Amino acid sequence: MEIVMGHTVTKDNYSMRILVLICTIGMLISCNNSIVFEEYKNFENQKWNSDSIALFNCFVDDTTSKNIIKIKLRHSVDYEFQNLFIFIESEVKDTVELILANKEGMWLGKGIGDIREFEFEYNNSKLFSKKGNYSFKIEQAMRYGSHEKIQVLNNVLSLGLSIKKTNE
Repeated sequence: MEIVMGHTVTKDNYSMRILVLICTIGMLISCNNSIVFEEYKNFENQKWNSDSIALFNCFVDDTTSKNIIKIKLRHSVDYEFQNLFIFIESEVKDTVELILANKEGMWLGKGIGDIREFEFEYNNSKLFSKKGNYSFKIEQAMRYGSHEKIQVLNNVLSLGLSIKKTNE
């Protein structure tokens, strides 16, 4: 036992302080300032209705760095399709197909148990032209057979949008 600045410090106490200091330094070093924006929208009862638009609003203050924009989808293994068509609207409107499973039916997203998270790189070199607020509207655009659109997609948990600065 030793006395440090008027406090009694035991070996266990000293070890705990060192551990806390190491963890704090590790957290500071691992902080990643390259993430510009990341958010998820959860779907009630794991159902994505065709009239439900996921709206993401972000503020961009860097007009010199290129960014990677990713769409992230969390779904259960009970999702009944191999793909998902979505409409994305920001500065322009776009239709994108997410291929969620291969031809053999194996899910391409990562996960353990019944949940998979699939990431789609929507744009890998986006340069924002001005500082300010940007919005991204995403809606499901699934069609099947003679149906105009599928009203409800079951087993879809959430949809995310991620914007990260590239390492260029």
